[in-house]
Formats: sequence, structure tokens, C-alpha cells
Amino acid sequence: MAKILMVLGSLHKNGFQEQLAKEIEKQIGDRAEVSFLDYKDVPFMNQDIEFPAPASVEAAREAFKAADGVWFVTPVYNHTTSPLTLNLLDWLSRPLEVNVRETAVSNGVKVTFSSASAPGAYTEMFADVVKLANQIGMDVLDAPLFGHGLTGEWMTGELALDEAAHEAIEAQITAFLAKIAE
Repeated sequence: MAKILMVLGSLHKNGFQEQLAKEIEKQIGDRAEVSFLDYKDVPFMNQDIEFPAPASVEAAREAFKAADGVWFVTPVYNHTTSPLTLNLLDWLSRPLEVNVRETAVSNGVKVTFSSASAPGAYTEMFADVVKLANQIGMDVLDAPLFGHGLTGEWMTGELALDEAAHEAIEAQITAFLAKIAE
């Protein structure tokens, strides 16, 4: 059974990204084993502490290595992905050995992205983060990607997905599981 690692781009407890990720996990059902990455202790990327990397970075790297695919669910911050996500990608793109780029954990990792954010805001973010993921050697499922445009949900704090949203999520799940199986 495929192992999918969910990475939330927000630390907000029961926030929209977590709610969306849990809905994706629910829709995946028994087609894959889903786990969530806890990386709140990963420090800002800093070459002064790169070798040896902090234990929290090593734990994140090991989780990525153990996964067959990684699904990022991230909010939009200033038209791009969250600083939390960017920082993790920075660490993953760094080589495990000094000056040996090929040893970076990001190389070949199968990834996809989803978001719950302002209507349409995720489109530009997806283009940006897909470009970055490709740049650091990830194997990206860049379509279909699911973006949910938050509307009245801002007031309630509860994600409201309609049938069309569930169908779009299903299309992304199907495509990502096929990519993982390649």
C-alpha cells in the first residue's frame, strides 16, 4: 500500500489547511496509508547549523524518504506558499553531504499541492510552488491541483466542500496515486 505524507503549510490548529488535509485523507480511504508530518520544530534554514543538521530536520528528511508521495496542503501568503512550507523545502533541497547536490532528499520525491485560501489566490501560488518544487528536483504532479476558494467560511472557521469540490479532490487523488505507482 502506498504511503502518503501530508505536509500542512500552516500550524493553525484545526485551520482550513488541516481541515482540507483531513478531508483528502478521508477520501483516500484505504487506497493509501496517510501520515502527517510534524515539523514545527524545524528551525529556519541556516548554513551555520547545516552540518550536522538538527534532529528535527533529520526527522523530516527521514519521513520524506519513507513516503511514496508527499501531499502539501498550504495556504497562500502574499501570492505564494507559506514561509513554513518554503523553509521546509529549503532544508529538503540542501545536500546531505557538503557540495554533493545529488544527495538532497528533495530529488525525485513525488509531490502534489492543494490549498484552501481566498478564491482564485491559490492559482498563482500553485504556479510558484510547482516551479520551485521542479527546481529542487521533485517529481511534481502539477495537474490536477485542488484549490478551494474560501468565502463565508472565514466567519465560521469551518470548511464547506460541495460535491464539485469532492469530485475535484477525487481527481487529484486518482492522478497522484497513479503517479506514485509509476
